[in-house]
Amino acid sequence: MTEERPVEVLIVGAGNIGRVYGYHLFKGGAKVHFYVREHNKQNLSNNPLVMHGLSSVIRWCNKTSTIKFSDYTVTTDTDIANGNAPNLPEHLDYVIFSVPSHHLGEGNWLKTLVTFINNKYQKNVYYTSPIPDETNMERYLDMGVEKSQLIAGQTNVSSYFAPLADQKYEPRSKEILEKDNEEKNPNKVTIFIPFFSEVVGNLTEEAKEATDKYVKILNKGGLKTVNIGKDTEYGINAILLVPILAGFSLYNWNFYDVGRDLKTMSLITASLRETSSIILKKTKDQNNSMIKAISFVPSILFASFLILFHFISLYIFSLDFEAFCNAHFNVKLGEQTDYWNNILSNDAEKYGIDISNLKKLMKQYKESSKKNE
Repeated sequence: MTEERPVEVLIVGAGNIGRVYGYHLFKGGAKVHFYVREHNKQNLSNNPLVMHGLSSVIRWCNKTSTIKFSDYTVTTDTDIANGNAPNLPEHLDYVIFSVPSHHLGEGNWLKTLVTFINNKYQKNVYYTSPIPDETNMERYLDMGVEKSQLIAGQTNVSSYFAPLADQKYEPRSKEILEKDNEEKNPNKVTIFIPFFSEVVGNLTEEAKEATDKYVKILNKGGLKTVNIGKDTEYGINAILLVPILAGFSLYNWNFYDVGRDLKTMSLITASLRETSSIILKKTKDQNNSMIKAISFVPSILFASFLILFHFISLYIFSLDFEAFCNAHFNVKLGEQTDYWNNILSNDAEKYGIDISNLKKLMKQYKESSKKNE
């Protein structure tokens, strides 16, 4: 009886999400390979990745598990550009993109990578991404990937490099924190918690078997995942967040301060209505009910919820959610907000939709960003 070979997975990017997926895929029985920039190779190759998984969103119920992960290989952009990637396996099953969407269009690295994979593996590879891609993965079709090779994704994991700046609560125990500091690992410590199940969806019937297999590996590895059998539309829906990303960043993601400013809240909700109109027009009014409901959310209700959520973040959540959002969306992904705003502006002009409120909000956001530089 022939033994079934292990599933081989290439993860593009070794940031927080890439590490979380890498570990759980490995735990589920897959062999993991990371693709990173050349300057990240040494630390990733010579030191284990240290992660702490939080078991509950409720602070008093949480138990922190420590994970050290080093069972992977590393391939770099230089290897691929030179056409020589000795660490890649003979067979490859999945490629997972865990880098922000605005980095996918920078330079020619993505085209070079996909071309290399197509040539080496004759298109016997499935591509997916838990990160929102505003093209709904159509960018890969332009690079010679077949639609039957695509699997839509959506992550619901919150993860970050510890510690967070200005955090009011540290989810790690004193003993774990001291041990992390003593080890002096150049790879930053990752803390993560899955708020909901991960979501994937096969875009074609041909990809269903591969999608189910991928889901099975993640679930076996401890990362709950479901296949909804269709496009998650994560890339389109995520752009709806632009008014929130910009408006909340004005107050460094302090929900209490945002909620008290009814003038800004009114501007955010008006911008959300404009953004939802663009998305509905772009999807020919076929999008989900959440997008349509945005137009009916009153500012005062939204503001009240934010003030309540501020205290939940302070005293109930197992991580400082405000500090996490500020570090993630305002600092780390600040340029992504500008990137998505440009997409919205172009679509608004294309469909003749007035976005005067969004423009006003983005002006305030950019002025605030300059002051904080």
